[in-house]
Amino acid sequence: MRATMEKSDWIPASNFVRKRRLLLIATESLFGTGVISLLEDQKDHLVIERVPDVMTARQICGTFKPDVVVDFRETSSPEDQALLQALVSRYHTRVVHCTLAASQLTIYDKTRIKNATVEDLISAVLK
Repeated sequence: MRATMEKSDWIPASNFVRKRRLLLIATESLFGTGVISLLEDQKDHLVIERVPDVMTARQICGTFKPDVVVDFRETSSPEDQALLQALVSRYHTRVVHCTLAASQLTIYDKTRIKNATVEDLISAVLK
């Protein structure tokens, strides 16, 4: 079976590097809108798909095949965490979870980065 890719999935360069596929699980909050704006600034390196919840993310993963899933909703249930873990197992994707508690950004990407910066988030998505 031969996979087809959209022309927009490739970075124009002599070595034709494939853009990273990013699935965002986001809300319409100020935090979510701000993170989306920052990540969309990286659109030369990313193909971005946005969904409102983990169940929708699970449904789209089979066709979108993300390299990384970023979950930056203000609340997350244990069920959501189990579904995110299932995405890692089934689709071999990385999951980056961001929280905004006490007005500080915390990123969970295998390890916990407290008092994270915007650069930490961009680095977690692009690596």
